[in-house]
Amino acid sequence: MEPNLIDASEAGTPLIPSLRVRAGRAMFDLHTLEEALAFASVNPHPKGDYDGLIRRLQAADTPDEIVEASNAFQWWAETNQILVGPEAALTAAP
Repeated sequence: MEPNLIDASEAGTPLIPSLRVRAGRAMFDLHTLEEALAFASVNPHPKGDYDGLIRRLQAADTPDEIVEASNAFQWWAETNQILVGPEAALTAAP
């Protein structure tokens, strides 16, 4: 299923499905690619293609690129076990 996207010209920023991530004990709700980029920039984690993630988030412009960047951020957060919420439960080890 594709994330719900709002036309960037209307909202000023592409939206991704809201994701809750953690940095230490703090929790953050991220609603835009810009928020995801800001979070990833100050919270680098070793697992996954971090540099590729940053490039995708910075370059996302078309609807397909926005979906790809959103998916890449969610995968990165899951891989580094910083995703909080129902999405995290889907990938948690038993």
